[in-house]
Amino acid sequence: MQRRGHVRALQLIAVALAAMLGAACPGTVEPPGSGDGAGGGSASGAGGSVNGAGGASAAGGATGSAGSNGASGGSTAGATGSGGATGGGGKTGSGGATGSGGATGSGGKTGSGGAPGAGGATGAGGKTGTGGLTGNGTAFSQCRFHFGTIDAIARANPSMIPQLDFYTPGWMASISDTFDMQYVCNDAKTTGTFPNQVPVIVAYAAAFYVKRHAGLADCGGAPAGSTADLCHQGAAAIQANLTAIVNVYKSFGQGFAACYGTTRPIIFEMEPDFYQYTYTGSTGQTQPWTYAQAGQIMGQLVGAMKASLPNALFSMDISPWVGTNNNTGSNGSDNGANWYSNFDMTQFTFINTSGGSTDATSAQIRGNAMTWAGVSRATGKPILADTGYGFNGSSAGPDPAWDAPANVNARMLDGVVSISQYNPASNWGTTIAGIRGQLSAPIVCP
Repeated sequence: MQRRGHVRALQLIAVALAAMLGAACPGTVEPPGSGDGAGGGSASGAGGSVNGAGGASAAGGATGSAGSNGASGGSTAGATGSGGATGGGGKTGSGGATGSGGATGSGGKTGSGGAPGAGGATGAGGKTGTGGLTGNGTAFSQCRFHFGTIDAIARANPSMIPQLDFYTPGWMASISDTFDMQYVCNDAKTTGTFPNQVPVIVAYAAAFYVKRHAGLADCGGAPAGSTADLCHQGAAAIQANLTAIVNVYKSFGQGFAACYGTTRPIIFEMEPDFYQYTYTGSTGQTQPWTYAQAGQIMGQLVGAMKASLPNALFSMDISPWVGTNNNTGSNGSDNGANWYSNFDMTQFTFINTSGGSTDATSAQIRGNAMTWAGVSRATGKPILADTGYGFNGSSAGPDPAWDAPANVNARMLDGVVSISQYNPASNWGTTIAGIRGQLSAPIVCP
């Protein structure tokens, strides 16, 4: 009995010790998942949260929150470490960083930025701007549309002179076979009337020579029933006196070189209506030139002046009714392509109109088939236009159509770079000042 009581006492002591041990270890009886609800707030959950933090640094984003799930997985003792493995799953989130590498793809936009480079091709389009025109930029000091008139008109209305880019003095060799234009040089001095304007001189020396020495009249100016005019006997007379005529050109070239100098620009519009010497048939020349002969003779005339005046610029005349082949198929239907092909066009900077009035409102120069743009393309030269004149340059009156900005802008696109009003209104300077700001930039600046 005593032994049994002793055993019973030992059992009671064991039960008491077990109860004490249960109180000392409450985690062992906590329901699983309580760490989940606390967001890893239990002691064992805290162990998982360390691993979860590692996951957060890997993902830098949503994947880190996935690591916190790993923290909740660590609710059972010992399993907490495996919960950290879930945090390692957060490293998959760092794979998302590779997605940010996709930003390099946006770098590809830089490649598309190359498209502006293609825009550079538009710059090449600037060649279209030249339109085949050959302007060397040595004629006028400013790149703009140019206005001019005859010197007598400008002298009578000096207020317009500051608006002028050029002026036309008396026609060359009109009364003399030797240089007699010292006044042009005087006008061009810094103290002269036209110190800032370019002289544009009509060189009609061959025609004037045979009118004086062979008694010929301008076309249509001979007495009734007579053929003693330039349209009938001009070609034969010029050919017979060519050496003397070349010497006239030499004299004027040397004279201008001596008084005007050889550096400032000066422009010569060569032999208006030169095409008239190729007229054939019963109403044409007695000895008509071929196109090739016309080209050879013109080359000699230009060469005679150029020898003394390296600074001189030359302009070839436009006859809008030229034929396509030695005066056949006329009316300018090929825009002078065949006619001009017989000339050394490298001698010329410009082509110019002369004689009758020109049309500022139309693509056609006059009523013929030739167009402004067509002849400019055929020659590769910019155009010096005028408003027309009568015999020997007599005035034909003002042409207000050439004062309209819309007309001027349209003709500029056709290759026209200037207009000479032979008899503008007295307030033309004010008109020019008023329209300059409405004019487009020229497509060529000779």
